[in-house]
Amino acid sequence: MPFLVHAVGMVRIGLSHDAADQSYLFAQDHVVGNAAMMLHISAGAVLVALVPLQLVRGIRQRFNRFHRGLGAVLIALALVTGLAGMIYVPLRGTIGGPVMSVAFFLYGVCLFTAALMAARMALSGDRNGHWKWGLRLFWLALGSWLYRLHYTLWYVLTGGLWSEPDFSGAFDLVQNFAFFVPYLVAVQIWIAIRHAAHREPLFRSP
Repeated sequence: MPFLVHAVGMVRIGLSHDAADQSYLFAQDHVVGNAAMMLHISAGAVLVALVPLQLVRGIRQRFNRFHRGLGAVLIALALVTGLAGMIYVPLRGTIGGPVMSVAFFLYGVCLFTAALMAARMALSGDRNGHWKWGLRLFWLALGSWLYRLHYTLWYVLTGGLWSEPDFSGAFDLVQNFAFFVPYLVAVQIWIAIRHAAHREPLFRSP
């Protein structure tokens, strides 16, 4: 809920006449960049709110039509979120400089690719492939929330050690990648363990 409230607040700022004065994310007379950020925030917030429903087994098995419909919506949201971010970064850059810009652009590429692959596997009837890419998409979709969660926990535990206002601190530099790369690695390890331990499909039809 705090994340969603923050997102709504940013959308309100973006729609105001003095958005550039209220947030560094927006700039005066940068129509394309501002629009890309608005799309990124709006689609991303809805994505974070809805994506957990896709992992609820009861919904997948008992309400398969709803699962498929929601999946299509989430894939569209992920594509918009990723593409909007990839447009914004080259146009405006990020407050954290080149390292943050590269990391955030890479995140957008990963999110966009996972959404495409999850859709492709579903349309081709590859249920196991769809499950694997769906897991990757799930954690990537939570990226914006995880990014802020990491900072919240870090500041609670350390008071903001190695973090600077311009995001140049050691923690900031690590965090540029830590909100999505470790989760992708963990998913891949989990998939490999399942294959090795069971030698069976990761997903079976109910």
